[in-house]
Amino acid sequence: MPEHLHSLKRKRARERNNITSFSSSIHSFTEKTARDDYEHYKGRVEEALEHMLKLDDTIHDLLTDEEYDAEVTTCEEYIDTAKRAIQKAGHGLEKFNPATTDNPIPSQTLPPVNHRDGVNSLSLSHHVKLPPLKLEPLSGDKECWARFWEQFESSIDKDPSPSVVNKHVFLRGYFEGEPKMLV
Repeated sequence: MPEHLHSLKRKRARERNNITSFSSSIHSFTEKTARDDYEHYKGRVEEALEHMLKLDDTIHDLLTDEEYDAEVTTCEEYIDTAKRAIQKAGHGLEKFNPATTDNPIPSQTLPPVNHRDGVNSLSLSHHVKLPPLKLEPLSGDKECWARFWEQFESSIDKDPSPSVVNKHVFLRGYFEGEPKMLV
């Protein structure tokens, strides 16, 4: 195994350990757990998942097809573990601020305010609770792709609140079989 690949796998192992540790913490939370704990561990899992996904991509580019096939199942397990922990933390945060779970429809925008990272953004939105949108999983039927992508893009991809990693995890969750492996 080339030294570069070995180094990447060690880094990925560290991120996998982080996902396991932070996910375990989230799953051990009780009704008395503070909002800050949910936010902290949710952020840590999202960060570890993002790093792990980047490392997976880099590692997979260096593997043979046989090695890749042997690795993909383990990678999926860690992604699913992180996804479940992120969702559980999100549900835990709902009890502190139920309005954040509604699908917001902006109706009024205030002038921009300078954000800590230098981006100007702040809006006041009225929230209307919309019924949940159920997207059917895709198993490779090309005829269903356009309808699926239109729904996914409008409900998740264009929504600025989920992180890019969460959007990717959600997207993977809607695929089955070979398409899921390709995503």
